[in-house]
Amino acid sequence: MAAGAVGGKTEQVEAERPLLDHLKAMGWQHIEGARLKQWGERDDFRDVLLDRRLRAAVRRTSPWMTDVAHTEAAVLRLRGAARQVSAQSLVQANRDATELLLHGVLHPGPDEHDVKTQFFDWSREALEGSREEVLARNDYLVVDQLRVCDADGKPAVLDLVLFVNGIPLVVIECKSPDIQDPLGKAVRDLRAYSGRPLDDDTRQGEGAPRGIPHLFAPVQLLVAADGREAALGTYSSAEEHYALWRSVTPDYSDPDTPGGDGMPALRRELRGWGLLRAEEQPTLQQKLTAIVLKPGNLLNIVRHYVFEKPLGEDLGAGKKQGKVTEAKTAKVVCRHQQYRATEKIVERLRSRPSRAVTGGERDERGGVIWHTQGAGKSFTMQFLARRLHMNPDPQLNAITLVAVTDRNDLQRQLRKAVELSDSTVREATSRTDLEKLLRRAGRYGGRAVIFATIQKFLGDLVPGGTDGASDTVDKEDRALDEDFDEARRRLAAGENAQEVADPTPDDKTLAKAERIFPECSDSDRVLVLVDEAHRSHTSVLHACLRKALPNAARIGFTGTPLMEGRLTDTGRIFGLEPSTGPGGDPEFLDTYRMAEAEEDKVVVPVRYEGRTTKAEVRDKERMDQCFEDLIEPLEDAERARVRKKYGTPSSRTVAESVPLIRRKAVDMLEHYVTGPLTGGFKAQVAVVSRRAAVLYRNAFLDARADLLRRVAEFDRSGRREGLRGRAPEAYTAEEALLLRAWQFQELLRRIEFVPVISAGSEQKDGLWREWTDEKKQREHIARFLAPFPQLPPENPWAIMPPREPDPVPAGSVGGMNPWSDLIWDTKEESDPPPVAFLIVKSMLLTGFDAPIEQALYLDRPIRDAELLQAIARVNRPARRKTEGLVVDYYGVLSNLAVTLAAYQGNPPALDSLRSMADEIPELSRTADVFRDFLAEADIDAESLTTRAGLASAVLALSDPGQRAAFDKALGAFLSAVDRVLPHEGALEHLPDVRTWSVLQMRVRRHYRDDTGGGFTMRGYGRKVRALIADHLAAVEVSQAIPPVSILAPDFDEVVATLPAREAAAEQVQALRYHLEERLAVEERSVYRQLSQELERVLEEFAGRWDAIGQKLGPLVERARRAEQSDPAVAHLSPMEQRLHALLGEKLAESELLHTPEPEELLHLVAEMYDEITSQARLASFGGEDRHITVLEARLYERLRASGYRCRGDGREEVKRLASTLAGYAAQHLGTFRAEARRE
Repeated sequence: MAAGAVGGKTEQVEAERPLLDHLKAMGWQHIEGARLKQWGERDDFRDVLLDRRLRAAVRRTSPWMTDVAHTEAAVLRLRGAARQVSAQSLVQANRDATELLLHGVLHPGPDEHDVKTQFFDWSREALEGSREEVLARNDYLVVDQLRVCDADGKPAVLDLVLFVNGIPLVVIECKSPDIQDPLGKAVRDLRAYSGRPLDDDTRQGEGAPRGIPHLFAPVQLLVAADGREAALGTYSSAEEHYALWRSVTPDYSDPDTPGGDGMPALRRELRGWGLLRAEEQPTLQQKLTAIVLKPGNLLNIVRHYVFEKPLGEDLGAGKKQGKVTEAKTAKVVCRHQQYRATEKIVERLRSRPSRAVTGGERDERGGVIWHTQGAGKSFTMQFLARRLHMNPDPQLNAITLVAVTDRNDLQRQLRKAVELSDSTVREATSRTDLEKLLRRAGRYGGRAVIFATIQKFLGDLVPGGTDGASDTVDKEDRALDEDFDEARRRLAAGENAQEVADPTPDDKTLAKAERIFPECSDSDRVLVLVDEAHRSHTSVLHACLRKALPNAARIGFTGTPLMEGRLTDTGRIFGLEPSTGPGGDPEFLDTYRMAEAEEDKVVVPVRYEGRTTKAEVRDKERMDQCFEDLIEPLEDAERARVRKKYGTPSSRTVAESVPLIRRKAVDMLEHYVTGPLTGGFKAQVAVVSRRAAVLYRNAFLDARADLLRRVAEFDRSGRREGLRGRAPEAYTAEEALLLRAWQFQELLRRIEFVPVISAGSEQKDGLWREWTDEKKQREHIARFLAPFPQLPPENPWAIMPPREPDPVPAGSVGGMNPWSDLIWDTKEESDPPPVAFLIVKSMLLTGFDAPIEQALYLDRPIRDAELLQAIARVNRPARRKTEGLVVDYYGVLSNLAVTLAAYQGNPPALDSLRSMADEIPELSRTADVFRDFLAEADIDAESLTTRAGLASAVLALSDPGQRAAFDKALGAFLSAVDRVLPHEGALEHLPDVRTWSVLQMRVRRHYRDDTGGGFTMRGYGRKVRALIADHLAAVEVSQAIPPVSILAPDFDEVVATLPAREAAAEQVQALRYHLEERLAVEERSVYRQLSQELERVLEEFAGRWDAIGQKLGPLVERARRAEQSDPAVAHLSPMEQRLHALLGEKLAESELLHTPEPEELLHLVAEMYDEITSQARLASFGGEDRHITVLEARLYERLRASGYRCRGDGREEVKRLASTLAGYAAQHLGTFRAEARRE
């Protein structure tokens, strides 16, 4: 898309040109889009393949090919896949084209053997060879300002398109960094170009970018760039799925700093090319370009790190029988940490010797990958499988992968991901089956990914307390409270915290493990992937594997930090790297910690809040006394017998107390209504036992009924209406709760609270079958993962819900993960009630990926690794989810010295958990930062509540870069408010929220920064929006805010009520916006002239608003007249009128062209229109270059035949006029064709 001036700079200068220079420095050839036809690269504006380069590449990659027909057949297959977009969806066209690109085209060959034509050279030398070899084996070309016409001949101009062997693989959209939300705007344009605009993209008609989906059929990657940052996605990626690329290893490394971040090497390279000054650091745009778009690397990523993923399954609950819905998929590309870890593993497999070679104690190819939970570990394994099994290197593509997990549900999750890799996947169903599969590992025909749970290896050697070891049998005898109390006692006695958390297996156990399996395969072409490698029973597994697969390489994955005492043991098993510093700990093969994941928006921050009170202690004391009272009448001997049998009430007994559960359920529901429900999120409750889970369900049902009763009384009594007009901070806690519950009452009536528990001894009696049946559990979980039906409007006083979709927050790039299972919202009236709460004991506390879950209510003891994993249930990102919440009702988090004893002194372990109390100071800090911004911009914060102060502040923010900084600072403050609400610590800031949001609304409206020139609350969390929606609506009514368009009938009337300076500024912005919109659609000289005159007035009378106002009036009137129909042409069709205006302007511009009389001009317009529509009626006329050339000649002949004469030697001017008219006809072919068909 062509760039326009913004803040004195252009997107070409700030983003496009630096990126283009970087590409050329890496070896990309460059041709300007306007020169493609001139240089013989293509014949037609609708062509998306560069035939000459493509044919040459096919012959180069398939040297056996001597038959030209085979070359043409391959090219036609690929061209056909691109062109089928018009008949099928882009999804199917891209799928078919991708299949051809990756696997080639089969042709009948000699001797009845099929031969394959490849479009790329996929050899290792082509992907990983020297620069010269990489560039010689495939053809790399970047085209800037590429013009592509849609099916109706209307053009779109793309900033940068990257062709490899004449095939477009990457499309890049650039924006100026000085505009608001540049990456978001770039993503919206990319989606519009692909013909799949985002749901909340309100641009319509000719104001929106042209959809050219046939270009995107072979395209694999899309990049949004602004000169500073760049984000990577695919044609299906929404804004929040685009991701920044932050790391450059292992491609860049420094020999002097092994294990470093590779930045010194990248800096040297960029400075050597003149792309980076000495004092500068590489930008995120340069990092992405250096890795993803580097010749060779690009093909590596396209081949191994891009795939199509089915979206979350709908289990069919509540769907009408016989209804068939199209399967929905998303095209996914790796994140930087997944690429980095995979490439490091591949490099280690290539460069390090195996144990079979060295005869050493351990295999040197192993290591540990520590990627924080939620970082897409399953996709990393999938990318690894593709990278190995699609590799041309025979040493790598013959490797058997053995994936070992400790939970069936995790194995299902990983298998589901790895199956997308196109590798053969086998799952061991028994120990005998596993032994059979392992005997083929690393041997001919054994290339596969084998899945097995640790129980298949170790059986009863797996510790009995291993959580989630079985999905069907819950350890009924495992008393969580007793385990917790025992751990507390042992810690108090001074025992080693890590041994308390995870005991080390003894020698006898290890020896027994070695005897479980015989030696199955001595091949070194085996790679064992062990999930959750931090656990102590990994040592037992290692003993078993050492016997079964003695020469296998081993890679351990962990989502939680390793306890310090386990580092030596883990290093022995997997091969941790020696420390790079004196006295330091061994190092991991790759790390991706919580702080990095939060920065990348791979996870959201997690806050915890303690809700325990002395009530639990008092209840336990009362129960103790009640127990004594009950046995008091008994004889001493009988009393002693009862005490011996039943003891005194335990912590579990207290936790299962029905009155206490009822009280906690009420508090949880009220917390949920005023918090997570507001954003459309859901919750999980972790309780002490399966019985408690069922009791909690009943308690929630009673709490819901009572809350709805209170809501009805609140409404009936008039108390709700009495809140209208009052500031929200003046509400009592009860009033705030009831107003929110009233607002959501229809949804509250429908939601369900569902226990998900494993079956036990009660199964034979048929108890709890609804909650233990695996099929029903899957249905309940699917309903939990599905979004709620449409939420009520944010404004509690609104009569009708909003018609537009919930807007994507500005700056949402990277806010969601492609590896999270999402359910598409296809809700119908017949659907079952939504599940809002899952109530569990141990199930779903580890490995459960639910982006819609925001709150975890803890009412059970939990510690160490299990606690860290449970916390991660709420850290998965989702649209408008800014944080996860852990609400503690058991006192678990009040003493981290006990609950995270094994991780004391390990700061990364604590990074994942922060107190809600810490958010209050952070909120105050963001408020102070925004006040400082206002002061630096010479805006009086105290005067913003006055009309004059507000107007002055709006004018002070005239610079686009300053407005972008304004939005960023205010966005940080509003996000902090949204995180803290409904906590009372946020209430004192609500007046600032209202005042500053009004300023933002006025700024956005005045400068027309938002799409459509209006104002949306894209940057506001739903809780904040709920508080200010009514206020902003009232401001629009009470203040004279001019319409966006100068064509609005009341524009002059509203502007006349404003002070002179404000009125002139409003006219300037309205006229500028009007002209920019028109020029984006139609290059009429009147718009260019008015735009130039406007800028001349602003430059000449800078700061003199009275003078500017006087000059603006005539300009606005001329702009309006340009939109009005001349009475003399009122009888003409819309396109005839536009042709009349264009022809009149062009004839008046040139001294060599005769300016006709009005009647003569009407005659010329009729001739030109007749010729254009006669061609447009033809089905064969598609707007291609050859068609335009024919039309140009016919229009020239029509001009001559109509009697039009030029002045002097103006024949060339007439030809240029005919060329302009033909180009205009091609640009608006669809409209001309529609008018022609209506005649």
